[in-house]
Amino acid sequence: TNKIKAIWEKIKQFFTGEKGMNFEFSNINVADIEKKINLKHKAETDGRNNIPPTNSVVRSITEEEAITEYDNIRHKDVDKAVNFLDPIKNKIIGYKSKLFQKHFFLDSFRERINQTKNAAKGKLSTLIDTYKTQNAELNHFKLSNDLTRDPQSLTPTRIAIGTLIVLGLFVFEAEVNKKLLAPALAGGEGEALGVVYSVAGLNVIISFIAGYFLLKNIHIKNGIKKIISKIILSIYSVFIIYLNWSLGAFRADAEQKGKVTAWGQTDQSAIQAIDNNVLMPWTVDFSFYAFVLTFVGISFALISLLDGYFFDDPYPGYGAVGKGRNENKKEINRIRENLPNEVGLLFKKENQNLKEKRGQLITNDLKNWSINITKLESVFASYSKFVQKISDDTEHIIKEYISINSMFRTDPPPKYWMTNDNKVKDEHYKMEIEKSDPKKVFPDLAQLYLDNNEISQENKNLNQHVVEESNKYQKELNNYQIEVNKEIEKIRDEFKVE
Repeated sequence: TNKIKAIWEKIKQFFTGEKGMNFEFSNINVADIEKKINLKHKAETDGRNNIPPTNSVVRSITEEEAITEYDNIRHKDVDKAVNFLDPIKNKIIGYKSKLFQKHFFLDSFRERINQTKNAAKGKLSTLIDTYKTQNAELNHFKLSNDLTRDPQSLTPTRIAIGTLIVLGLFVFEAEVNKKLLAPALAGGEGEALGVVYSVAGLNVIISFIAGYFLLKNIHIKNGIKKIISKIILSIYSVFIIYLNWSLGAFRADAEQKGKVTAWGQTDQSAIQAIDNNVLMPWTVDFSFYAFVLTFVGISFALISLLDGYFFDDPYPGYGAVGKGRNENKKEINRIRENLPNEVGLLFKKENQNLKEKRGQLITNDLKNWSINITKLESVFASYSKFVQKISDDTEHIIKEYISINSMFRTDPPPKYWMTNDNKVKDEHYKMEIEKSDPKKVFPDLAQLYLDNNEISQENKNLNQHVVEESNKYQKELNNYQIEVNKEIEKIRDEFKVE
């Protein structure tokens, strides 16, 4: 049975990686010791030979043999117990030392907060200097050009809308022109593609460019650039009107000379000789579809011109001057608005770490200290029971030896069996305290030993220590957060931009 238990313990140790909860001292059967020392035979032999003699004051060899057998077993178990307790001793010392250490440091957390604040202040300082320079340039631009409003700078949204308008107008005009011109051309839609894309490009894309680079220049006070822009814009406007008017005339003339339907096919032989009067569109009688063709072209050219005009600030160069300032202003405000959240997140994380650390100390370190100190107390208690049984068994063997020896001896009993009043002693053996007291047997562990009541009290003390330290740190954190929030508000006010 003992072998099976030992095997089972080794299997458990293999899979758990730890030794069993408790150390078990040897369970000695007194009959085995009696048999090993041949107690009955030796007691009878000694009795027949009146050993020990009447005047003897020391135990017989047989009695000492029994004591020695038990002491050998005790020594072996003590060595095993020391091996079992040695790592437990280190754990008890380690866990208790860790529990009494300082676990929460405001200075290290304060350093992280200062790094965050200083990083934000550094960025804001650089941005605000640039912003002031750009703002001064912008104000100078306003004064120089009699402007009172802020610039309408390009944004991703404005770029997307302006680009989509140009693309939409181009595709739509190309499709309308294709449907309206194809019936007027001998090659149908295939021949119309080149014409419609060229016209749509002029009406939409070139008009957009003209609006962006020429139309804006009408705001310039004086200068050759304004005059040149007006001249080019006037010429371009006349050209666009004439181009679309002629295109409409071409459609109208085709309708008059051929069999052209609204959106359908044409009789190829009917439109071979279209007059050159389409170059003088004012001489051609316009039909409804010819008017639509001209109206769409001129309208889309005007819309594209205005799209280019409003794509950036209408005043030339004003949007570019304000763009950098506005971007810096936006970044300054983003950092200012984000700083409380960033610092608040650090405090939230630190509070969470505090709770987790306190929970780990109590549920892990304190629990493990309690488990290991209980193991030590259990071994000490088991040892006391173990040596008490040895003492009882030894007493039993000695009494049995005396009983058998007395039956066969003829001389009076030896003196050490008797009391002073010549009566047989009630107690013949008592183990020395150096062997029976676990604190003396395990001196290295005596200073760590606590009984059950002491363990319970120390557990409360350690738990209270952890809770008090964490509560104190929590209070420090709360007070520090109030202090930091005030500092952040000062930073936000210091780098505020209108």
